[in-house]
Amino acid sequence: MSSFDEQDLGQRVDGALAAITSGPAPAAAIVARGRRIRQRRRAARAGVAVVAAVALAIPVYTAVRGGPPAQPARPLATKLSGLPMPAGTNFQFLVNTGNGPAWYSTATRRAEKVTGLPALTAGYQFQPAYGGWIASNLAVPSSPCPLENGGPSTCAGRPRQYYFIADGSPAATRIGAEYWADGAVAYSRPGAVWVATYPSATFKIRGSANAQLVSTTGRPLGPRYRLPANTLLGTGVGSDLLLVNSAQQNLFILWDPATGRILRHFANVIATGPGQIAWSPGCRTCRVQIMNVPAGTTMTTPVPGPAAKNATFSDDGRLLAVRSPGRDIEVFDTASRTLTAIPGTALSSGHWQNFGWQPRTHRLVIAAGPNNQPRPAQLAYWQPGSTRLRVATIHNPVEASNLQTGNIG
Repeated sequence: MSSFDEQDLGQRVDGALAAITSGPAPAAAIVARGRRIRQRRRAARAGVAVVAAVALAIPVYTAVRGGPPAQPARPLATKLSGLPMPAGTNFQFLVNTGNGPAWYSTATRRAEKVTGLPALTAGYQFQPAYGGWIASNLAVPSSPCPLENGGPSTCAGRPRQYYFIADGSPAATRIGAEYWADGAVAYSRPGAVWVATYPSATFKIRGSANAQLVSTTGRPLGPRYRLPANTLLGTGVGSDLLLVNSAQQNLFILWDPATGRILRHFANVIATGPGQIAWSPGCRTCRVQIMNVPAGTTMTTPVPGPAAKNATFSDDGRLLAVRSPGRDIEVFDTASRTLTAIPGTALSSGHWQNFGWQPRTHRLVIAAGPNNQPRPAQLAYWQPGSTRLRVATIHNPVEASNLQTGNIG
């Protein structure tokens, strides 16, 4: 065990600002990854490394149509409110350090290094998968292709190494070297990930990549499947794949690898679960829809669709936590079809707020604090049946930084 000092702070702030969810990347992260691909191609051509960041739940004020006449907006809170968190409550955050990824404990305020990964100057980015995290180098390989029409390079790019870190595990396993345009993404169950391969580093991604299911140690678990043209890997949903349109990252395709059939198109996807897709239709009065992909059924939630942008499923797919701008975080139970607002979670636009489900539980963990400041920050949790948050204030700048840069395990 080794403790952090203040000199580590900048290195970890420069790490990946990731969602604290335990399941696969929510749709906002999938979209952001598509945008980062374009940014990285530009950066690779210019010889500049771009640090990837996914910020969740930055609230803004949004007018919602319908209901009683509008009243003057009341200022939103500047901090989470609830009951004190019990002493000794422990959460682990996966963080970047100068020596590679480490698990940081809020109880001990120390970090334990994750073995099996080389130390990298740029650090690692973490991508959630069932049962753990996919880690890859933040540094961008130089592009082997020229720019196209003055825009970003559109070839697959050089491969880089991907690793898997199981929840709370002190050691990582090597998945393999995958082409960084798509890389490795979550499967719908623990123990496996989808990876993308191309014939060569100069192969145009407007063509079709191959997708293959492999174990978290890199062992092939099935055949290679040719993706539809102009698509990138998004995430596994059931036995299918949710793909991203490579030109318009807010367009999604549900695709069956076994038959090669496109099953459905989606826009405005806000979250995915092990077998669920939540999306918001475009109309002003629409509500968030949830499709159970294996069952082929869809339900309508009470959540207003236009404002819902940040959401995450529990890793069993039962609970959907969602935050609309200017509102409390709400949790929709897909079994009882009830919506529960969590009091004390609506914060002003001057504050960041990350939230996600602790692995294998229905405990929602929330981290929040003022923008562009390492302290004071807050850590809170809620679980079904609770009427209030349990909240702790974090004054230590190193620990507050971990709340912003870490992933909860």
